[in-house]
Order: sequence, then structure tokens, then C-alpha cells
Amino acid sequence: MSKSKKGLALLLAASLLLAVASGAYAGGTQQAAATGPVTMNYHIAGDPGNFDPAANWVYEMGVNQWVPLVGYDAVNGEIYPRGATSWKVSDDGTVWTFDIRRDWLWSDGTPVTAADYVYAFQAVVDPATASPTAFRLSVVQNANDVTNGRIPVDQLGVVALDDHTVQITLEQPASWFLVSLSSIAYAVPRWAREEHGTDWTNPENIVVNGPYKLVSRTADDVYVLEKNPNYYDADSVQIERINMVIVPQQSTAMAMYENGELDTVVVPIEDLDRVKSDPVLSQEFNSFPRLVSQFYWINVGRPPFDNVLVRKAFAAAVDKETLVSRITRGGEIATDTIAPPGVVGYVEPSAGVGIPFDPDQARSYLAEAGHPGGQGLPPITVGFNFNEFNANVAQALQAMWKTHLGVDVTLNGVEGGAYGTLTAAGEFNLYRWGWGMAYTDANYIHEGMFHSKVMSEGQRGHRWSSDEFDRLIDQAAVETDQARREALYLEAETVLVQEDVGIIPLFFPADNRVTKPYLNRILVPLMTQEFWGWTITR
Repeated sequence: MSKSKKGLALLLAASLLLAVASGAYAGGTQQAAATGPVTMNYHIAGDPGNFDPAANWVYEMGVNQWVPLVGYDAVNGEIYPRGATSWKVSDDGTVWTFDIRRDWLWSDGTPVTAADYVYAFQAVVDPATASPTAFRLSVVQNANDVTNGRIPVDQLGVVALDDHTVQITLEQPASWFLVSLSSIAYAVPRWAREEHGTDWTNPENIVVNGPYKLVSRTADDVYVLEKNPNYYDADSVQIERINMVIVPQQSTAMAMYENGELDTVVVPIEDLDRVKSDPVLSQEFNSFPRLVSQFYWINVGRPPFDNVLVRKAFAAAVDKETLVSRITRGGEIATDTIAPPGVVGYVEPSAGVGIPFDPDQARSYLAEAGHPGGQGLPPITVGFNFNEFNANVAQALQAMWKTHLGVDVTLNGVEGGAYGTLTAAGEFNLYRWGWGMAYTDANYIHEGMFHSKVMSEGQRGHRWSSDEFDRLIDQAAVETDQARREALYLEAETVLVQEDVGIIPLFFPADNRVTKPYLNRILVPLMTQEFWGWTITR
């Protein structure tokens, strides 16, 4: 165990001793009692980094501290009120009006108003923010011109009609727009953000309006969230403290779970059989699908993968069914396409889209490309962000390409933030990536991952992009006829994974997790976990 994790263990042990002395401890976590808060110890694999909801993707740290205009109930597939208590849309589908919740305060006592939401929208598209999520608001009036610096942010089509009314005007109607607001339309406190800059989310400066507030952090170790009494629905938030424990290695996290130091963790591949057969752990185990896609990017900017035939050869040599049945073994679903099942735009396997596993065809592609049996290929490096799961997948791919193509590839597993830097620079020939859905429409992955407008200049030099794909996705984004939208998504997938083979889809993951019996969590397929709905019982 690392020095930092030993320190964590001592910290948790001290908390547990206090809980035991007060009669409040049961099964490895502190329970509700007069002497201390109801506490959950939650595992995260890496430091959250920048979790300003206007400047970055919003995961656990963001979704539990700030409130979007609407929420999305992934269990029942329903949109429900959050920051806005009601909304309406114009007959032509382009003007949305939201009534902001009354009698609601920020954690510093300032009233939450419509202006806070307007400021957040403006901050997302402000070129000074350089938010990777700015593309998600491209359908909003003037958003593209603002993001590209052609007009000021106050020209964005989002205005406060009064203290409790936000009006959003779209360039064109978009059927997915409302649900998309459940993961981007977060109010942001302008005064705190502008006074403290990038330090505004530090515990000493942070101002929130959601269920929890960050009260302390130790980088690369533990972030502590506590219940925010000013949250509009604070009475329904039962878990009062959350220790966000950073443990990069799944095997270490699993050991901590079994030692009572963590309350829920993902089960590593190598432990799946043991967990399923264990009389105790098997009762704590749950496997459920996630709206996530795992795939490998192909560096199309340099040989040999600038040749589509080589790309097709490597794709056809991947036995995905064997990958999920013998390597990952956790309920993953093999796929030749990219949008996950359960979202608008999912392509059924019966449609026959993609490059199926076919070793003979793979060798034929490679020979046609001028490299029979792999002859004349330059060195090929495969990158992946290192953990046990990703390493096992990469090793399986390495073996498949050797067996079916006669090609040797070199694996490079990278830990920490360096992986993003290396992939952005086009360091590898192929590299592992994943994308989780924030809302249930293929627009999120098609536009957010593969549209040329979301790529940096550096990425455009090595990531696949296509004017035809962009055109199809842009058209689908504003198409109101559902059947036509589905047809456009199918065309786009055909270009991406079959005609051009810009990526190699692998599988849709499952969440294989053990959870202590006293922790009642809501199982959702989306990327973010909403802790305010979870409870701990004795």
C-alpha cells in the first residue's frame, strides 16, 4: 500500500474508532448517530482535476455540487425539475423558457437567480474558458460565433427575463436539447469564479447550490464532500459526508473494500470469478449495463494507418466476442458500432454495419494494402491508460493481431494525466478511449467525439474526421422527425466504422461492482453518480 493510502487507512481507522466508541459503526462504515454524520467512503480512480462545471466535463464532483436546469431519471427515462420548476417551448421549437426555483440560496447565502444560469451558459462558450463542452451548446443562437471569438458572450441566445426566468433561443429546433440540459446547464456563482479564478473550486473558496459541498481535499488522496444545508431539497439528503478516496489501481481498491475501508468498488477482472463464488461477496455483487462505449482510435495521420485498407485489416482481426467472453468476462457487449444500446441512434447488429471479425478478410485487406503477412509495416505502438482492465484488453488485441495478421505491436500503458497529453499529440498508432453518455441520444457521442469541430488543431492531424460525417451529424442534430434522425445516425455510423474505419469499436461495458449491504445506491447506466439519492441503513 502506498504511503498516501497508509495515511488514508489511519485517517479512516481513527474515524471508525470514534464511530465504534459511540455505537454508530456497523459493517465498515459510519452510520447515522447523534455523535457523527452518516458517511460513505467512495472510490474514484484518479484526481478529479478541474471540476468547474463551466470549464470541464461534469462527473461526480460536479454533479453533486451544482444544479442543472433539469434532471434526468435514467431508471425511468424521465426528465424532471431541478433548478427550473417548469418550462415551456415555442410552437416552432426554438425558444425555451424556464422558471427558476424560488427561495433557494447558494452555500454562501446569496439567492440563486436566473442570472447565475445565464452566466454559466456564457462561461461555457466563452473562448477564454476553452471548455471542451462548448460544442454541446452549438445549437444555441450565436453560440458558434461566440466560441470562435467573432462576437461577445453577451450576444449568446440565453437571457434572464427577470430574476427567475431564463429564456434560451436555438438556431433550429433540436429534439435532444431538453434532456441534454440535465448535464450541462449548471448555475455558476459569478462572484466567486471571477474573484478567485481557477482556484474558485478550492475548499476555502467554493460556492455551491447543490446537495454537497467540498470541505477539504488532499490531492491524489481524498476529497471530502459534506451535505449542503442550503440545497433546496436538503431534507431528503441522507448521507451527510462522502470521502472521495482516490485509488488508481482496482486491485488495491478491492482490497480496501474487503478491509472495510471503501463502501463500493468496481470488481477487477481477476477477481470476478472469486467474487461470484464467494458466499458473502456474491451477495454484494451487481452487474448492470452502462451507456458507455470503449474503442480504439486509429492514428490516420501517418503510415501505416493512413491507408484505409490497413485500418480495415486491423479491425477485421479483432475477435470481439472472444474478448468479452474470455478476457473481460463481466457482461460487456461486443459491438461493431459506437452508439450504445438504449440511446436514440443505436444501430442494431442486424443492420450489418461495421467491420466484423473475419481473419481471412483481414489478411486479404493487409495484402491488398501491400503488406502481406505484415511485411514492410513500420513499428506500431498501441497506447492505453493503465489499469488492470485496460492492460488485459490491450494484451488480447496484441495477441489477435499477431495471430491473425502476423503483426507485432508494442504496448505502452501510461499512468496518470500524461496519457491525455500523449494521445493529444498523436504519440501512438492506436490508442484506447472510452466515452460515457451524459444523455440518451447518439448526438452526444457522434458530435462530442467524432465531429471535426470538437478536435483541436493538433488532434486534426491524427484523428479521423470527415466532412460527410459532419454533415450527417449536423443534419441529425436539428431533424425533428425521429425516424429520419435514426436513418441519419445509421448513415453516419456506416461512414465512421465501415467505410472509413476511423476507429475500432470494441464493446459496451458493464458496471461490475460490489456494494456493502448497508449502502442503498441507485443503479444507473450513465457516467455520473448522484449521491443525494443514496442512503445508508443499519
